[in-house]
Amino acid sequence: MKKSLKALLLAIILFVPALSSAQAIEELADIFWSKTSCRQLTPERREAMKEMQTYADSFTHTQFNEYLATPAGSEQERNFEQSGLMKYYNMALDKLLAEIPATKVKKGEVAVWQLYNMGYVIKTKTQCFGIDLYHKHAEKLVPMIDFLLITHNHGDHHDKHLVAEMEKQGKPVYSNFLNNGHKVTTDDEFTIGDINVKVTTVDHNATLKNFVNTYEVNCYAGKGKDYVMFFTGDAHNYQQLNPTGKVDVFIPHLAVGLNMAEAVKKINPTEVLMSHILELGHAITKWRWSYEYGINECEKLQRPGVYLPVWGEKIVLRRK
Repeated sequence: MKKSLKALLLAIILFVPALSSAQAIEELADIFWSKTSCRQLTPERREAMKEMQTYADSFTHTQFNEYLATPAGSEQERNFEQSGLMKYYNMALDKLLAEIPATKVKKGEVAVWQLYNMGYVIKTKTQCFGIDLYHKHAEKLVPMIDFLLITHNHGDHHDKHLVAEMEKQGKPVYSNFLNNGHKVTTDDEFTIGDINVKVTTVDHNATLKNFVNTYEVNCYAGKGKDYVMFFTGDAHNYQQLNPTGKVDVFIPHLAVGLNMAEAVKKINPTEVLMSHILELGHAITKWRWSYEYGINECEKLQRPGVYLPVWGEKIVLRRK
């Protein structure tokens, strides 16, 4: 009887911190998604970012890789996902799964969700697509998206299970490295429904030449309601970024060596969604950029319309 009591007490001791962590994560996510917006960096949002950062800083890239390797549906996976940063990581996906089909997009508007890292889902009045989606359970999004764009062949910008499921269901996946009939590069252009996409292949850095596809996406081409999104992945040379017309929203990597001030000056977008923070596959002290870093990079530009979205956040856009 005493041994059973000790076992029960031990279980309670182990469970309470996880429960406390889970509740804290839920409260922080609620601040991000319901009480604040990336469009207004309030003190409440800053404080929530600071608190969420403590969970990120206590979760190593080794732990993340271990989590990715756990079998789906296993007890080990559930243990990872019930608290801490992995709870937030999966809450973000659950939010997309619930909101994307339920969201009715008005003509001329674009609804955008950030999933993780530089992964976004974009829904127009007629279609829905993803770009650079990377998540352990990303394949759950396949029923909701019509096509997928991938900027380049790095593991934090595409998910093999997602790609396989997209192709299994006959949905196109565009990249510059998959030999699947939808390989695209500089000067390629394609239209799906009323979405037109122009492609240019640029450098990732001085070594990886012609490695990254940029996508200039007009979400309402020929419909008199143009809305142009410019996705540049890990492009690092602003001189290679040459959209053909007005850009409504520019979505760059905020720490790849891109001269952001010159890039924004050249592209002159209405809004900028700075991306690629908290990439968990990188060590905490190397290439895992924090919320604070992201905020500072936004503020350096000293111009309106520069935002730092967080995982799971939904933003409704319209040409101004």
